[in-house]
Amino acid sequence: MKLDYKLFEMINQFAGKNAILDQFVLLFSKYGPILFGIIFVGLWFSKSGNKMENRKLVLFALTIAVLTLGIDKIIEMSYFRPRPFVSHTVTLLVEKSTMDPSFPSNHAAGSFALAFALFWKHRKAGSVLLIMAVFMALSRLYIGVHYPLDVLAGAFIALSVTWIVISQRRLLEPLFDRIICVISKLNLKTNH
Repeated sequence: MKLDYKLFEMINQFAGKNAILDQFVLLFSKYGPILFGIIFVGLWFSKSGNKMENRKLVLFALTIAVLTLGIDKIIEMSYFRPRPFVSHTVTLLVEKSTMDPSFPSNHAAGSFALAFALFWKHRKAGSVLLIMAVFMALSRLYIGVHYPLDVLAGAFIALSVTWIVISQRRLLEPLFDRIICVISKLNLKTNH
């Protein structure tokens, strides 16, 4: 665990030294998940590519994210790791919340879940989202709320869930096809 703290210190030492950088990292850390969501909303309504495949990918991504965050919650309920600022002197850029566990990082887990889902079908766009997920993970260390192991665990859980969900896609695709058809029919009825 000493290595975990040393790596945390390497990132967190830069916090509080540049107001513009602090604000940028803080905003990304706080609102980045919304940006990830907007990308998938855009994919759902996209007119480029195969509309059905785009929507299926959105449903896969949603499934992966929900399962990943669900596993995170189960881990949080069974193991409580205090945030870095509880045990150490850190440069903290947000209000202290000692009630939330540090392990695993939900921000990192959710970001990587969506990034891995997109990467599965669209390598270029998925690569951009993976880079954003790495920045999300680093931002959590920078602002002082997670250790490296917390964000790595979130990424690992997301990768594992993505692999499991994709390996079971033959079971899920008929359900997703049905959901998309029902939503399409509802949209037609409301438009006429």
